[in-house]
Amino acid sequence: MKMFYFTDAMCSWCYGFSPVIKQLKKEYPEIDLQIISGGFSPGSKQKVDADYNDFLEFHWNNVNQRSGQYFDHSMKFVSDTFQYDTEPSSRALTTVQQLIPNKDFEFLSLLQVSFYVEGKDITDEKILAGLAEKIGIDSKLFLENFNSDEMKRKTVQGFEFSRQLGVKGFPTLLTLENGAVKVISHGFQGFETLKPTIDSYLKTTITAEAAYGQSCNDTSCGC
Repeated sequence: MKMFYFTDAMCSWCYGFSPVIKQLKKEYPEIDLQIISGGFSPGSKQKVDADYNDFLEFHWNNVNQRSGQYFDHSMKFVSDTFQYDTEPSSRALTTVQQLIPNKDFEFLSLLQVSFYVEGKDITDEKILAGLAEKIGIDSKLFLENFNSDEMKRKTVQGFEFSRQLGVKGFPTLLTLENGAVKVISHGFQGFETLKPTIDSYLKTTITAEAAYGQSCNDTSCGC
């Protein structure tokens, strides 16, 4: 069963939601959970001035209180050139999915910890290449792919897929069955709140598959 996880490495609520995702993956191995970089603010020119700093502080405090996730409020990534552009980190994740698909959740976690805990500028391709090396990708190979037209196009496709399915914010979990979108979770919630929804969905899906799957009559079997 496939479920899509729409997220963004520079979305603080997604960082808060990351322990929930880890627990979901652990307790529901039958779910094929796929990351889509949905694009929180790609191409943004937003500087972290005094007003935006206050905006981030407010939300980071909220996320910390709800999730318990640690934030380094010194924001060492802030500089005269830093802009809150989420496209580079989204493209880095897309690149990892192309090169080592089974490492994408690990890489997403590295991006989040680097940004929120260590204060690294994950809009910087050198920082991103260094993180890729931590999961076994040669930095030169990473940058060749990261800067390719193909990877830029694939990243935009993720943003477009998010909009096509009506994703309004991150984090979002949804399924897509026979063209029908089923939103499982929108926004942050704890695992104990999410679990009944997952269980209900799985039960409904299994029941539907049993009812509309294989069938037999007196002369034949079919679907």
